[in-house]
Amino acid sequence: MKDCSPSFVPPDPEIFVSLRTLPGIRHPRFHDLAQPDAVTMPTISTAPVPVIYEDESTMIHLTVTGRCYAQCKGCINSAFTLSSDTPRNLLTTVQECDPERDVSIILNLIQNNRKKRVTVCFYGGEPFLAADKMDQVRQLLARSGAGDQVRYMVYTNGELLIEGVNAYPDLMAAIWLYSVSIDGDEEQHSRVRPGTSVEKITRNLRRFRDHYRNQVLFWSTLREEQSLWNCFEEFMNLHRDGLVDHFFWHWAETREPFQDLAGFADRYGRELERVMDSYVHELSQGNLLSIVHINELILYLATGKERGHTACGVELAKNFDISEGKVFACVDLPPSLSLGEVEADGRLRFRERELQSLVLYKDWLGCSECGVQPYCGGRCPVQALAGSPERTLQYCQLMRLHVGIVQERMDAIRSGLARHNISLQTLYDRSAFLAKYTDVVP
Repeated sequence: MKDCSPSFVPPDPEIFVSLRTLPGIRHPRFHDLAQPDAVTMPTISTAPVPVIYEDESTMIHLTVTGRCYAQCKGCINSAFTLSSDTPRNLLTTVQECDPERDVSIILNLIQNNRKKRVTVCFYGGEPFLAADKMDQVRQLLARSGAGDQVRYMVYTNGELLIEGVNAYPDLMAAIWLYSVSIDGDEEQHSRVRPGTSVEKITRNLRRFRDHYRNQVLFWSTLREEQSLWNCFEEFMNLHRDGLVDHFFWHWAETREPFQDLAGFADRYGRELERVMDSYVHELSQGNLLSIVHINELILYLATGKERGHTACGVELAKNFDISEGKVFACVDLPPSLSLGEVEADGRLRFRERELQSLVLYKDWLGCSECGVQPYCGGRCPVQALAGSPERTLQYCQLMRLHVGIVQERMDAIRSGLARHNISLQTLYDRSAFLAKYTDVVP
């Protein structure tokens, strides 16, 4: 790969090749999860499958501020993007939005997507530490004439929602989707996000619902010491109270390998089975739980679809991230891999980038031989290139486990969908379409 910063030097491919020969986690049904065919997805459907009309909108992630006080364990922005293991709240960052500059970039990008809806995704740091800048972006876009083409989402820790309601009610109403980071109940969450409180987030969500009915996504990041079931239970509690609508989780990305992969996989597998049993039970009652990436995986299993690219599609450069006046294919890539920036005359200058080099690691992982490649797509280039080969290959085993457990329940899922007349298009429209607004796969 070309033009890599010192903190983003690709690892030696031979390390991946040698690690792939080692035995993996033993599972009672899937056996050695290091084997590429331990779990195999269907790639050709045995029955006619209706065409699913998918969301083709373009996403533009805008880093509003690099500031954050959550003190999240293993913050990916600190570890990868900022090349530091220092907690984010102790770092001095220059990742601050300039509304006029960044709106100019957004408008340049919109010109190339005249017929598509554009979702501006406010990103941080904690974006509500600079809510005034988000509101300026919204107002500038509204006055530009492109406002009808744009909708907004925000990734937030959820602690400053009421401050936003009080100070910027029009902004809060305009945000279509709120992605709120909650890593389980108060006890579990506070161990990994000590700067924030589930109690306060929940209190804010209750007051927020008094004013708005925007969509709320409950987003959990699973670190090795965390329980998936704990996160799911907290989601269900808030979901029953009408405070959140959707659930997504992903495995924390970091440079360090799992200390006890077998132990984590055993616990994760057992807890995922409990989650899926709850999902199937709810479906049997006619209730479709919006577990976003599970519903997307169900669509892949039901149709034999293949993703055809990495989960985020970074190598396609169809979505864009803006940070410090530069445009990236992914905000977690280093500055040396930017696609361009605005010139003094206001025009957006793009650099020629051969982005397929970002996914060469898929050959090192043996993705073409893997039975869950149709869904996984090679997972995350940032983890593969800036993380450790050991952890990346550990994710391969976890992904096979994840897909295998969901796949085992497909007969019951098909039965529940048919019994309650829930079509695959409905499954997509109610839930799975949101996968693109997350990290896509766990």
